[in-house]
Amino acid sequence: MKGRLRRRAARVMLLAATVAAALIPMQSALASTAGLASAAGQYTPIEGAGSSWAAVALTQWAQYMQTLGATITFEPNGSAEGRQFFLGNQVDFAASDPPFRNGEDPFQSGSAEHPTSAFSYVPDVAGGTAFMYHLDVGGKQIRNMRLSGLTIAKIFTGQITNWDNPEITHDYGKQLPSIPIVPVVRADGSGATYFFTRWMEYTYGSIWLNFCKQQHGHLLPNGTCPQTEFYPENWGDSVAQNGSEAVASYIGASYGQGAIGYDEYAYALQSNIPVVSVLNPGGYYVQPTASNVAVALTKAVINDDPHSQNYLQQNLNAVYTFTDPRSYPLSSYSYLIVPRVPLKGQTQCECNGFTSGAGRTLSTYIDYYLCAGQQYSAQLGYSPLPLELVEGGLLQASKIPGAIPEPSLSQCANPTLKGGKLIILDNAPYPSKCQKLGAPLSCGGGSTSTTGTGSSGSGGSGSSGTGSSGTGGSGSSGTNPATGGGSGTSGSGGDGTSGTNGTPTGTVVNLASTDSNPTVFGVLTVLEILAVIGLPPIVYAVLRRRRQARR
Repeated sequence: MKGRLRRRAARVMLLAATVAAALIPMQSALASTAGLASAAGQYTPIEGAGSSWAAVALTQWAQYMQTLGATITFEPNGSAEGRQFFLGNQVDFAASDPPFRNGEDPFQSGSAEHPTSAFSYVPDVAGGTAFMYHLDVGGKQIRNMRLSGLTIAKIFTGQITNWDNPEITHDYGKQLPSIPIVPVVRADGSGATYFFTRWMEYTYGSIWLNFCKQQHGHLLPNGTCPQTEFYPENWGDSVAQNGSEAVASYIGASYGQGAIGYDEYAYALQSNIPVVSVLNPGGYYVQPTASNVAVALTKAVINDDPHSQNYLQQNLNAVYTFTDPRSYPLSSYSYLIVPRVPLKGQTQCECNGFTSGAGRTLSTYIDYYLCAGQQYSAQLGYSPLPLELVEGGLLQASKIPGAIPEPSLSQCANPTLKGGKLIILDNAPYPSKCQKLGAPLSCGGGSTSTTGTGSSGSGGSGSSGTGSSGTGGSGSSGTNPATGGGSGTSGSGGDGTSGTNGTPTGTVVNLASTDSNPTVFGVLTVLEILAVIGLPPIVYAVLRRRRQARR
């Protein structure tokens, strides 16, 4: 057993080293413009834990920091446990999608959290909660599923239990055979669950409330059931999995036929698992691409009071109802929770024996990922942070005890920002007519196609592998289907049973000139996913020994 563990550790370390080494030439120039320089021996090793939703990005950024001599260990054990580690002074920082709970979770008693020492929320990534699924019909994989929010809510509350349900037929546009639906939910305290159930509670409140009652959830005094980080288990044919990677692994496995689950888009993108195109309030079926998420989050209401303990936290209500045709409804931000210089009436955080050396490492890490690190958000399955959160995040990082001086935005090598504007919005393509509610499934006449380039008001031809009903459909018109111009997205066509090249992928967005190779980067990111899969048990054992030694 020990021998197998050693061999597994060696493989994981090799993968991590390969990824980090390959990323160095692609990121070093960007980092140098942000004032980051190699300083081996000047950084104190730090430890973090929490969000698996953000873990793909956090671990990649940590690997790059290793080249500067900074060791950052991260355990992706879920938002809820990450916050508990932070409250218990077991880590230097936590990663969490939701803020600290100021009340009880409806499915977890005794869960209110009351931090007594000073802390800050620092945004790290934006992204979309995606719905991965596994459907094989006639020996071919369905890859163009489209569902309304109402149908999704009914699936995850046990009201729709088979893929041949008339409501699925209505959304998808074609009758599917009788295949039992297997909803895959998170078994751990999860930010993905929090985001999903917050959307359900706000958008389909009566459906969520009835399900909450059936599952014996604790209602508020006004009779409502708020969002939860702990999705109910053991209902219908549901399956609970511990962690983001486990959700993706179950759905992608041969035994995952009929399964559908929710988690951050990065896991679906890098595992080559198709995700549902969700009907947005604008009347279009859209994917959780970087540009669609960026458009949606323009409606997020951000706490802009730097004196508030909840500075930079988000209110997503207007995101859920945004009628822009490009908007992906289940879009949100994730955060680091870090120690800060105490405000009046607060005490210094004793996090993990936090020192000024740890503050130097942590603030350098944050300055890097807010600036140069955002370059690769889209390729990883996330969306770049907007200017307001970059500015606020740099300010919060400067309040960490022992922090390096806050860089100015002119020093911030975030290639998604130009003139105080998020460039990604300039290139956010509108959906094609084939993605509009009511468009037939055969629209476009071929298999699902990837992004095409539009010009002179009309989209170019999308590229695709050969499908069972033809080849790729035509791209959409450009900046707006009504006016044309700009970059066109692909049309979706055929019966969704096309070959391997019909995979839905992240929208290509021209963020800025770069010398990175997307293909190579995609391969490296797959390696990183493998590292994320294998590292947690090893990291957990190391952290446990360290915590026991401290005690």
